[in-house]
Amino acid sequence: MRRLLIVDPTLAAKSPTMRGWLSVASKILPQRFDEVEVWCFDCELMEPWLKWTKINPVSTRGAIQSMFYQREVRRKISQLSHIYLAETLIQSTGAYLPRADIRFIQFWNTAFMEAAANRPQFLKFSLRERLFTPSVIRDEAEALKAGNTGEWWCVSRGIAAPILRDSEQAPVIRYIPNTYDPARFNHSVRLLWYEKMRREYGFAPEEVVLGFSAMGHFERKGLRQAVQVVEALRRLGHPVSLLVLGGGAATIKKFRHEMKHLKVGLEGVHFAGMVTEIEKHISAADAFFMPSHFEAFSLAEIEAAALGLRLYLTAHPGHEMILREDINGKLLPWDPQGMTAILDREVREGIIRHKHHEMGEALVEETYATAMASHYDAAIARKWA
Repeated sequence: MRRLLIVDPTLAAKSPTMRGWLSVASKILPQRFDEVEVWCFDCELMEPWLKWTKINPVSTRGAIQSMFYQREVRRKISQLSHIYLAETLIQSTGAYLPRADIRFIQFWNTAFMEAAANRPQFLKFSLRERLFTPSVIRDEAEALKAGNTGEWWCVSRGIAAPILRDSEQAPVIRYIPNTYDPARFNHSVRLLWYEKMRREYGFAPEEVVLGFSAMGHFERKGLRQAVQVVEALRRLGHPVSLLVLGGGAATIKKFRHEMKHLKVGLEGVHFAGMVTEIEKHISAADAFFMPSHFEAFSLAEIEAAALGLRLYLTAHPGHEMILREDINGKLLPWDPQGMTAILDREVREGIIRHKHHEMGEALVEETYATAMASHYDAAIARKWA
């Protein structure tokens, strides 16, 4: 028996972590494993070779749900027999398990905390993050101990850097950059929807629209700095607007209140909320603006690049996988004044509307499947050599 055990709470396309994995799993797993078992809340992959052990959530709150999930999977793993463990390649997203053959990494809280400590004037932790992140960091430290992780599958070099730095012994690092769907995100799609969506949002032809996309982590994604820059550009006389995609009604309301308290104007900022078919909406933009404080390898940046949008990014982890300076965008400093200076020049010179075909190291499904299959073959060889 050769078994793969997947430990991730959400095996569904709504999870940025597992979206790419789901797109190729059926092509590469059945011929490599006799059984694939998954412990999760939600599972979209219904195949005869997949065994789903459903874990019922106790709360809809993300932090509580995550803590409950970790407790449950650690309890379950402690009850497995030596025979089961010998027959099983264990893949854990992040540090849900203290020991794993494969650790799939699309975020690293230790590095996120370091980013916040380095830029306290620009990034403020929420109460939830202050309460729950320290325990996750302790779990990450445990995963870094010698013998606790067989190999690390990292989405970017930036996210792997702190793991390489902090591991007790030289880690095995394999890179698996994020994938995107070129049928949905390409220049023709943007051309098809550009004028229509601009009319729908009420953007004038001369208006320079910066796109911003986030599920709701507005503070971490740098939305506060983004609206400050837009306000400064408009004061300089530029017809610049910001199209904010994502965020529920409560999140947007809270952000508006915070900006009012900070006396930051929101003129020219359009909140679209949670939208489907994001490729249509982001096509209304002339460029993509993501002054994020911390990422891994942002899908939003990949998809914007695939549409030909020029990228304006800070030096967060993952930017090195997609941004090619002056070819498909510009690297921004962390402060709004520095960002404004660069964007002011790019708007004045018309460069901000330049299209490109540069995708950095982002993968399409075929190349993603090839890389993932190669990684599994290597992990199998290490486990059962």
